[in-house]
Amino acid sequence: MDSRQRMEYSRDKKLLLAIYFLFYFAVFLFFAIDHRLLAQIQPVVFHYNRDLTELVVIGTGLPRFMIVHPLCFAAADTLAFLLPVALFIYAIRRRRFSPWLGGVFTLFLALYLLLADLFWQVHLEPFILYLLLAFAFLTNRADRFYSILAGCRYYFLYLFVSAAIWKIARGAVFNGEEMSRILLVHHSDLLSGDCIGFSCRVYSWLIDHPGVAQLFYLGGVALEAVFFIGFFTRRFDRLLLALAVVFVAADLLVMRIPYWTILLGGITLWIDTRPRQPVMVVYETTHHENLPALLDGCDMRFPRVVVFLPAISYRNISGTGTPESRWPRTEFILQAEGQSNRAFIRQIFGYLRRHRCSHLHLSTLDNNLLVFSLRLWVAGSLHVSLTVHEVNEYFAYAFGSWRDRTESFAKALLHRRIRHYTFFLPAMADRFRQRMPRATAVFIPSRFYSSREWDQQETFSIVIPGSVDPNRRDFGFVVECFRCWQPPRPVRLVILGDSSTPYGQEITTKLRQLESDLFRLQYYTEYVPETVYEAAIRDASLLWSPLRVHKKSSRNSPEIYGQTTASGLTADLLLNNIPALAPAEFILDDPFRTALLPYASVQEAVVSLQRLLTDDSYYAGLRQEIDRAFSFFTKEHFQQAFDALTGFDALTGFYKEA
Repeated sequence: MDSRQRMEYSRDKKLLLAIYFLFYFAVFLFFAIDHRLLAQIQPVVFHYNRDLTELVVIGTGLPRFMIVHPLCFAAADTLAFLLPVALFIYAIRRRRFSPWLGGVFTLFLALYLLLADLFWQVHLEPFILYLLLAFAFLTNRADRFYSILAGCRYYFLYLFVSAAIWKIARGAVFNGEEMSRILLVHHSDLLSGDCIGFSCRVYSWLIDHPGVAQLFYLGGVALEAVFFIGFFTRRFDRLLLALAVVFVAADLLVMRIPYWTILLGGITLWIDTRPRQPVMVVYETTHHENLPALLDGCDMRFPRVVVFLPAISYRNISGTGTPESRWPRTEFILQAEGQSNRAFIRQIFGYLRRHRCSHLHLSTLDNNLLVFSLRLWVAGSLHVSLTVHEVNEYFAYAFGSWRDRTESFAKALLHRRIRHYTFFLPAMADRFRQRMPRATAVFIPSRFYSSREWDQQETFSIVIPGSVDPNRRDFGFVVECFRCWQPPRPVRLVILGDSSTPYGQEITTKLRQLESDLFRLQYYTEYVPETVYEAAIRDASLLWSPLRVHKKSSRNSPEIYGQTTASGLTADLLLNNIPALAPAEFILDDPFRTALLPYASVQEAVVSLQRLLTDDSYYAGLRQEIDRAFSFFTKEHFQQAFDALTGFDALTGFYKEA
């Protein structure tokens, strides 16, 4: 058993312990409330039932001995509470079961149930699962543990299916007055009185309308029969669990039978005994430019990688070659045209469930937070990690609208469910650790750097990458720089974003008015394909990012570029060893800082531009320095961070327990 399986086994043991003893103590609590503990039985007599095991107990003389020594009843009740406490504490502290404690508890539980049936005629059927599941506490081997759960699962299914078969075999489903007769007999205590209560009147109405009552009966039989499918597939186990809850609730309302004790068996439908497969599933929506490094890391650690993303993101993951040629072991599943986001999300989680994938990484999570949070909470032992793009927004709560309230609730769930995070800047990871110290927060860049040769070009190409958005970039500053500066040699300014917006048209109009023999403007009025985007940056002499460092997130949370959120510049820089003009407020950690040329005013920006165009030795030395600094951004340097993100232990080759 590798540690990936050990992680799942450990989680499933803890879950079984929690659910089992939650039900166990609830049962005994209700026993005490109903005065049905052994010490509460009055009069103290036992019955000769037609059951071989009970006759064996009677043959030992134990019931007679307990009647003669009444303290034995109190001792039995005390052990019924203390034994599971000891078993639970041992399992939590040692992270393993105690076989001898488990054996003592199992034998004692069997004896207690037999005595309860002897002394006050308890029906044993709802409690058989409690005895069967207790056998899981006798072993510390995962294969035996899951075999016991699988056997208990079949018994839980059998409870429903056998009830349906019995009702069909005895012809009750064909008797139109069957349900009316059952209601009349079962609720005779209510019906014999004034019958002024709401429930009594409902029961009377159903008895007087046998056709309607029989529909309830047929619906119950059909619901029980549906569990037959569980003998052939686990695909619908979560649905069957929900149907079991519905059946128990309906039984309580219609028949006044508190049959909730059997729902303990639902844990066998919740825990999937199939081992998870080492498959990384990646979900991406809009920030496809951040996938290359993640996929490179996955390619080294996972035998299979599956990426779910829209078609436009797929076409623009890489500007060189097709995604299949760059990542041959990766399967890309595209969102169909016209397919809604929620339908696509259902497709992802259906894939995770069918293939028992071990890992899910959410590369972008900016919508449908509640859908994801709820689905992740029922995803079992799936290892989930998340790329956080805006730190403050991830911890921001708002309650002004329904969407704000649902997203705030979803964030609370996500904070508890996801414990592994990745960021595009070290400062972002540091800020995050201050807010969530127990989480794993690592810095992994958008892509890795490859050194390349460069030749000095006659035309100096200045590229401004990113969206032409007045909330993110101050293009007015760029206009002011070119108004007061005459380039000493030909310059081409490339606005590498869609400039078709009103703001974009305003800026391009102003810049075109400044064109001359030494200054030319190039811009785009549509989405820029990744091949064109990367080619422009690789051919650039200088990047310019006129950021508004303090900005608002999409949900109006304050963010700081370089500290709580990352600009696309951090990805663009790694495409080439070229410097970048940026505001002095925009602070990046090393090695990114090597490429930055900060400015605090138009004059400082112009001085930097002038020197870059006139001092060739300075420019060449700067590019060499950037190339040396960026040699840090290789897969080897970030393998340890990727292993921490995915829980991989490089020494053993297995995945650590989360």
